[in-house]
Amino acid sequence: MVLQRDDHRGQTLLNQSAPGLRFTTDDVGYLRSEAGVAALAAVAEFTLTDATRLADIAAVRASFGDRAPVLVETTLLRRRAIGKLGDVSHWLFTDEALQQATAAPVALHRARRLGVAGALVHDATCSIGTEVAALRDAGVQALGSDIDPVRLAMAAHNLGPGAGLCRADALHPVTRDAVVIVDPARRSGGRRRFNPADYQPGLGSCSTAIEAANSS
Repeated sequence: MVLQRDDHRGQTLLNQSAPGLRFTTDDVGYLRSEAGVAALAAVAEFTLTDATRLADIAAVRASFGDRAPVLVETTLLRRRAIGKLGDVSHWLFTDEALQQATAAPVALHRARRLGVAGALVHDATCSIGTEVAALRDAGVQALGSDIDPVRLAMAAHNLGPGAGLCRADALHPVTRDAVVIVDPARRSGGRRRFNPADYQPGLGSCSTAIEAANSS
């Protein structure tokens, strides 16, 4: 089953062997809007199982037109996220970001350990905000940055007002004397990278950049 935007032929939504839908900042703006929130609530009422998916998607398309792909994708991602991240029913995701997100218990355990130092913690590849959320839950002063404007917009939604986010390249540090978390992208096109040298950004390059920033 393939569900496409009219202006993005070739993007698949429900083909399980393909990468997830590619969101835009416009999509995020819509999903965060009053109309988008109401639409997501309506789509959440559909079961979207293998048995009902064709009929459900047709109904969503009839009601929401070209917004149907992002609404269905977000609904399915939210359902997948529950087992990994807990109560994130209002969050926004991309498929790849959800795959890479640290499971909530692991993120919280790490946040508590980092909090012992009492230092500012900077997640320099914050993506959709899972690590920053765990740090805040642990009472740790934290901020996040990411180079991807779509994921950063999702993080702003997920974390709410006062989240302490900025757009920045992890290879060009924006903090000094902070504890820095770097979790590079380990997937591309739905496929996992196993060589650390192929991560984006590379761990070695990040370490060099952070050391240079702190010594300048």
